Amino acid sequence: MNADTTRRSDETAATSGGRTTTRGQSEVIAVVLLLVIVVLSLSVLVASGTTAIVESRDRAEIGAAEHALAAFDTDVSAVAFGQSRATTDLGLRANDGEVRYHDTGWIRVAVDNETSAETVVVNESLGTVEYRQGETTVASQGGGVWRSDGDGSVLLSRPEFHYRDRTLTLPVVSIDGETGLTSRLDSRPDGPLTQQYPNRTAGFSNPPDSGSVTVTVQSAYYDAWGRYFEDETDAIVTYDHVGERVTATFVVLPGHTTFDAGIIATSSTGELAVAGTGAYVNSYDSSAGNYSQTNSANGLIQSAGDVTATGDSLVDGDVKSGGTVDLQGSTEINGSAYWTQAPEPDSTEKSKVAGDVERIDGVRSVMPIDTFVATYAEQVKDENENDETSAITDDQLTTTGSSTELDAGRYYVHNVTLDGESMTLNTTDGDVTVVVRDYVKLEQGGNITVEGDGIARFVVAGENDTTVSPTGLGSKAVNFHVGKKSAVHVPGEDSRSFRVYGTREFNATIAGSNSKKATFDGLVYAPAGTDGSGYVYIKQGDLYGLAVTGNLTVGQYGAAHYDYGLKGKTRIRSPFSELEQLYVTVHRVQVESEG
Repeated sequence: MNADTTRRSDETAATSGGRTTTRGQSEVIAVVLLLVIVVLSLSVLVASGTTAIVESRDRAEIGAAEHALAAFDTDVSAVAFGQSRATTDLGLRANDGEVRYHDTGWIRVAVDNETSAETVVVNESLGTVEYRQGETTVASQGGGVWRSDGDGSVLLSRPEFHYRDRTLTLPVVSIDGETGLTSRLDSRPDGPLTQQYPNRTAGFSNPPDSGSVTVTVQSAYYDAWGRYFEDETDAIVTYDHVGERVTATFVVLPGHTTFDAGIIATSSTGELAVAGTGAYVNSYDSSAGNYSQTNSANGLIQSAGDVTATGDSLVDGDVKSGGTVDLQGSTEINGSAYWTQAPEPDSTEKSKVAGDVERIDGVRSVMPIDTFVATYAEQVKDENENDETSAITDDQLTTTGSSTELDAGRYYVHNVTLDGESMTLNTTDGDVTVVVRDYVKLEQGGNITVEGDGIARFVVAGENDTTVSPTGLGSKAVNFHVGKKSAVHVPGEDSRSFRVYGTREFNATIAGSNSKKATFDGLVYAPAGTDGSGYVYIKQGDLYGLAVTGNLTVGQYGAAHYDYGLKGKTRIRSPFSELEQLYVTVHRVQVESEG
């Protein structure tokens, strides 16, 4: 190859599509491309860095806003509870997010006392002072501080809401103010506080009547309010996501929480009757021994309505009536008789009373527990241990052979029907609770036995009845039946270990025959209020323990034996947050920009 050829080869780097690029031109292009890459990389780095800086600044501003709103909330609370004025410097710069007042959010407290319409205690606007930075808001509302990032909310500082020892204290902090606010805020009382509950003028007193108390909050931060209710109480918390509302329900159980009588009939329009041959009332003390060891003539029956005794019945103890006391036939009262409404027992009736015959001011009724029964039944229906036993399939109780056993836990069944079969409630490892949607029916030797040192409970919702026909009683629709040769048995007749809860419409029969008596060891607690129709009927059977119902009859060869082991030692407990005391006040605060 000659020199000219070599030079031409060196000058020619490539040929493509008729175009020729020299080596020098290639180097220039490479340098340009490199510069472009560097510039683009720097642009990306600058953009990323700028974004990171902006995000970091935003986070810092939101963090500062959280501290500022917490300080503001503290000042608002101080003013709400008596301070004459407070000024808060939020410390926000011109380029920070905006602070505004919104007339949003409200709280509603209502009482449902089981026998009348719901009563609203307070329905008050909360008002919200809110800082906004993009999609993030930080707010002071109801005495608490909340944050939302557009997808749910969280609690930053707890609101003015306190539940301790069955006492709910709810100071409602309501804010009013200007729409647009600056960084420096003045807070002043907007009138004196108002006492909403208790309130003698409105007829609100403690403890609230049996039923429920509901606290409903409507707020953009409702989900965080709800989690707070769940964390701080055992209230029943429900959400309305569409309406941005949350409701906390507290169960209120009757004020009558200790038991000082063996038969308590709550209906002032009804009757407590001890009627017929062999009808008998007395007492024993299971805390000192079984019935045969401790029985005595200290039985006590009381009724908000009339008391009637007929035939050759015997009450080995006292009788208290919120109505009349009517003593017929050869009946005997081996104690005193207390009456409220005329006519006063005549001389013939007084001769049947071993003790005093006196007029009293009445017998207090006992409010129903329908709310407790319904809410508890619904909860156990959703959360139970049915899957842990072979005795329950699809909420139906089954027996293996002639017997079945339930260990510690909560169970939900449609009904309990034992026709000659046996069920054992084993409380050795803890309490056994059975929620029954409809009824319990024990016949022809069907038995329930309690074992262990715990407590066995039946909560009977009574959505449907069953029909039974005890000898001489005709056809009866009931929710709990102990028939011929059948029993609910607790060793030593320790009635404290077995409890049945029912509504104001709860009906029960403990009814056998002369040779096949029925027995029930335990507590029946189904108060019916002043006019409920529920009843317990005992005929040719024995109740060892106590019965609280609307109306009660101890019929032919029926007996009620009051267990003094229950006196003053047993109270109805709810698995939910209970209320015994309620305090609601409203504190209004005016917020304006300083100056």
